[in-house]
Amino acid sequence: MANEVAIDNAVKNHPVKRPAEITNGKTPPAKRKKIDPLSNVGERSPVAILNELRIGLKYELLEQTGPSHAPIFKVCVEVDGQKYHGEGNSKKTARCKAAEAALKSFIQFPNSCKIVPSTMHSNQNLDFTSDNFEAKATSPLIIDANKTAENQKRNASMILNTLYPNAQYVCTENDDIYARFMVTVNINGDTFFGTGSNKKLAKHAAATMALSKLASTSLVSSSSKRTYGGMQQDQADRIGRAVTEKFISVMSNDAAHAKRKVLAGMVMARPGGDLEVLNVTTGTKCVSGEHISMHGAVINDMHAEIMARRGLISYFYEQLMLHTKGMGANSIFEYKAEGGFKLKEGYEFHLYINTAPCGDARIFSPHEDICLAGMDRHPNRSSRGQLRTKIESGEGTVPVKGGVVQTWDGVLQGERLLTMSCSDKISRWNVLGIQGALLSYFIEPVYLTSIVLGSLFHETHLYRALCGRIESKLQGLTPPYRLNRPHMNLVTSCETRQPTKAPNFAVNWLSHTKADGVEVINTTTGRPDNGSLGGVSRLSKCILMQKFIYLTKHLRPMFPISSDCTFYSDFKAQAANYQEAKVHLFDAFQKAALGRWVSKPFEEDQFELS
Repeated sequence: MANEVAIDNAVKNHPVKRPAEITNGKTPPAKRKKIDPLSNVGERSPVAILNELRIGLKYELLEQTGPSHAPIFKVCVEVDGQKYHGEGNSKKTARCKAAEAALKSFIQFPNSCKIVPSTMHSNQNLDFTSDNFEAKATSPLIIDANKTAENQKRNASMILNTLYPNAQYVCTENDDIYARFMVTVNINGDTFFGTGSNKKLAKHAAATMALSKLASTSLVSSSSKRTYGGMQQDQADRIGRAVTEKFISVMSNDAAHAKRKVLAGMVMARPGGDLEVLNVTTGTKCVSGEHISMHGAVINDMHAEIMARRGLISYFYEQLMLHTKGMGANSIFEYKAEGGFKLKEGYEFHLYINTAPCGDARIFSPHEDICLAGMDRHPNRSSRGQLRTKIESGEGTVPVKGGVVQTWDGVLQGERLLTMSCSDKISRWNVLGIQGALLSYFIEPVYLTSIVLGSLFHETHLYRALCGRIESKLQGLTPPYRLNRPHMNLVTSCETRQPTKAPNFAVNWLSHTKADGVEVINTTTGRPDNGSLGGVSRLSKCILMQKFIYLTKHLRPMFPISSDCTFYSDFKAQAANYQEAKVHLFDAFQKAALGRWVSKPFEEDQFELS
C-alpha cells in the first residue's frame, strides 16, 4: 500500500503518462500505428496508394497493341463511377498510370516536384510515381523540393549557393509598396532581379530566376510549366518587370494614386527583342449605371487590362496617322499589296496583368495544390467556362443567366449594368483581334503573342478561359481571323495578395501621350478627375472615334467607307468581316452551352461627332 501511495504522488508531481504496467497491472498489446496512405508518395507505387484508399478495385486489361517484342498495354480502373486509363510497355506500368490518373482526380498531393539540373537525362520522369515503375536516370545532383512553400523558398538560394558559391546578393528598398524589397544577384556577368513583400521572397525570386537560366532548372511551381506556349521564363520576367518599373516611375510623384489592386500594361517587342512599354493602367471597377453616356464620353469598364487594350488601340491610331503625314517608314504598319495595312514583321505585343483576369480564369485558380495545378480536378462542374458579368461599382463576377437584354431606361431606373468579365473579353480578343471593329477597316487582326501574370496562374483554368472552351465549337472563321493561342506565363517574382479596399479610381499612362502625363479616372462617373479634354477620357469612345474619322478622311480613296454611316454604331456594323467573325464567336459560346454574350444598351453607341 505504501508503494502505491508513493507511486501516485510521483505521478501527480511529474505530469507524464503513467506506465501501462502500473495502470493496468499488465502490459497491453502495442497500438498499431496508423499509416497515412499519402505519406512518402514519392517512394510508393500509385497502385498501392489507390488500393489503400479504395479497397476492392479491379484493373481491366482493355487491349494489347504493338509487336510482340514491344507491346503496348492499355489498362482501365473504375473509381467512384469514373473510369481512368493508363498505357505502358508492361501491364504493371499501365496499371500504375491508370492508378496515377485516378489519384490525381480526387487527391491533393504534397509538393514533390524535383529540381533537376541540365545534366539530367531529358527523358527522366519527374512524377511522384516514377521511381516505382520506370527506369531511373542517373544524375550527379537531384534535389527534392521540400514539402512546404517556405522550405521551397529557402531551397532556391541554397541551390544557387551550391552551384555558385561566390554569388553575392544585394538587397535594396523598392518604391513599390506591393513589392517593397528588390534583390539582385550577379553571376557570370548576368544580373538577375527578384522582388517581394519581404527580403526572403525577393531573394528566392532572384535565385529562382538565375537558376532557371544558368542551371536549366525550375523552382517555379508546376503550375507555371508552359504547356500552352514556348516563351522563355526570362522573357516573361522582363515583361513583368518592365511594366512594374514603368508604373513606379510614372507614379513617383503621386503616391495617393499609386495605390492599386490590379496593374496591367501592354508591352511591344520590336524586331531584335527590345521591349517598349506602351501603357500602364490600374483599375478594378465599372461605372455606376446612372452615369452612362449617350455620347461616348464615359468609360464603362475600368478594369486595368481593358484600359490597357484601349491604350493600345489609341497607339495603333497614332501609328496609322504617320502614313497620312508621309512618315510611314516610322510606323509599325506597312502597306499590303492587296490593299490596307498589316503589322510589320518582327513586332509582337504582350499583355502583363499582376493577377489572373476576373471571371473564369480567376475564380478557380486560388488554393489549388501546386503539384496538380496543371490539371482540373473537377472538370465536369457546370460552372466551368461559363460566361460571367462584372458587378456594377464593385468587384467580382456572376454567371450569365438566360438571354439577358439590357435596356437604357432599365439601367437608369436601377437595373444593374452588366459588363462581360475580363476573361471573356480576352477570349474575344483571341478571335477578333485586339484592334476592334473600327480599326479592322484599315488593318488585319492583331493578336497578343503572350499573356504574363503576376499571381494566381493556373495553366488549365487560364487556357480554358482564354481560348480552350470554344476551340472545339468555333467554326466558319474567314481568314485572317483565327483562334489565337497566346503563350501564358507566370513571372518569377509573384505578387502577394493585398487585403485592402479597391480604390475608386483608375489611372492610365500612354507612351505616345507623354506630355499629358497620367490620367486619373473616377470609377463612379467614368470620367477623368484631371486631363485636358473637358472631362472626357482620352480612352473614351468619342475620342477614339475622332481619330477614326480623321483616318477615313485622309485614307478614303484607299478605304471606301459608306457615306450612309452617321453613328458610331453604323461604322461598327459596316465592318462586315469583323461582324461575321463575331457572330461565329458568339455561336461557339452558345454551342458549348456556356451562356449568351450580354451586349450593352444599343443607345450607347448611337452617337455622332458634332
